[in-house]
Amino acid sequence: MGGMNNKQRVSIKIETAEMSACGISDRGRERFENEDAILLEESGFFMLLADGMGGHERGAEASATVIEIIHEYLRPELLLDEIANITETEGIPTDLICLSSLVEEAIRKANSVLYERNQKGGYRRFMGTTVAGLVPAKDDYMLWFHVGDSRVYRCRNSVLKRLTVDHSAHMEWERSGRNGIEPSKHIITRAVGPKRIAIVDIGWEKRLKEDLYLMCSDGLTDMLSDEKILQVMTMGDDVNEVAAELVDAANDAGGRDNISVVVCRV
Repeated sequence: MGGMNNKQRVSIKIETAEMSACGISDRGRERFENEDAILLEESGFFMLLADGMGGHERGAEASATVIEIIHEYLRPELLLDEIANITETEGIPTDLICLSSLVEEAIRKANSVLYERNQKGGYRRFMGTTVAGLVPAKDDYMLWFHVGDSRVYRCRNSVLKRLTVDHSAHMEWERSGRNGIEPSKHIITRAVGPKRIAIVDIGWEKRLKEDLYLMCSDGLTDMLSDEKILQVMTMGDDVNEVAAELVDAANDAGGRDNISVVVCRV
């Protein structure tokens, strides 16, 4: 299991019977500190990535806090408690309903903690963070969730699919037909912390053997096109090499922001 500190690069690896995963968080070439955070739960129960904002180390505090709180909620024993108290719902596996409920509770709690700190601190710039998560669930499902513009992708049979839709002004502009002036790509419309309420998007699908999942902060996607990401993801079987190559490629392209990735092969 791992969190973050401000070394140039932090790398975490896990291997289970069902999957292998590698997470790397790198400061990049232009930033003095890393406000991203990653965590890979050592038994493979979940993986998390957060990209903090707020300046003066509050971004790092925000990302570390949200990961810590989600970790408290995403525990196998809490999942079993949820399952014991739920009525079967036709069409949706019970595990997925319960995991979704735990994720929503965790995001509510994390948002409440950070929002309160912002109110009490009276900061000129409120701290906040994006967050993305991957949870390999029972019966070969993969569940993912996100708030903000940190993304989740899946590579299957050499085809890359983005599973999340950025919560950003730019994405809203794209989806509404690109009318009016193009907004900056860095204006996010949802985050954990700055507002009283944070809404999380949750999705899931059946995972197939050899699927490769990627979570990343915008430090990767601002530097690399989806075509380049696909090229790197299909270069070999080793998740450690793929993760390192993605981060190196983003740094080679300029490394203007912190770069965090989690690569998981099932």
